[in-house]
Amino acid sequence: MRGLSLLLVFAGALALAAESAAPYYPDGYRAWRVAKFKLVGPENPNYEKQGGFRHHYANDAALASWGHFNEGAVIVDERVHSNLEGGVWQEGGLAHVAVMRKDAAHFSDTGGWYFNLFRDGDTKTGLTREQARQACFEACHKNVATRDYVFSDPRR
Repeated sequence: MRGLSLLLVFAGALALAAESAAPYYPDGYRAWRVAKFKLVGPENPNYEKQGGFRHHYANDAALASWGHFNEGAVIVDERVHSNLEGGVWQEGGLAHVAVMRKDAAHFSDTGGWYFNLFRDGDTKTGLTREQARQACFEACHKNVATRDYVFSDPRR
């Protein structure tokens, strides 16, 4: 019985450690392939929240399994503010870095994906797991389950 109690305590400690693990921010993602690029302009109804240049980076695991992603696939949606100057769109400051990492063992409640959003130059904190589940998965990605929770296709 004592062994079972220790096992339950150990399992609880592992679950707590997984929940409080440091946020995942993929340093060096800008060296990955740009899977998609778009400009969300002021005519878009979501411009205030989503406007600007959008660079979607993908690691090799994501590119090799697009559509039904393998474990370890990572997609980064980098939003950069944009300004129209003299008829030319110019890049401004970094607005946010949104991260998706396929990890079905630890994130079954969000379709097998880790989600986080880093704003204003933050690379260490991001959102809590619950905030990310609500803001990223429930509000958006849950609606594209048939696409393995990913909106876009890579450019070919």
